[in-house]
Amino acid sequence: MTANGINKARIFQDTKISLLGREETFECLEFSGGNDSLLGVLPLEALGIEIDIQNQNLKVLPTSYNQTYLTIV
Repeated sequence: MTANGINKARIFQDTKISLLGREETFECLEFSGGNDSLLGVLPLEALGIEIDIQNQNLKVLPTSYNQTYLTIV
């Protein structure tokens, strides 16, 4: 069920996403009939990429020891 109503979809496991030099493996959901790709907030967070809405671009967050975006809880 989506905002457009009930729709068929396929789920792909172990889908590799590469963006701005970062790479990770996720599950991917494919809807039929769509032309545009949509990348959700969870993959962006896992890749350490932040959306800069004001400048309309993506920002790669640091991974150095003292300035990492990663946290351990």
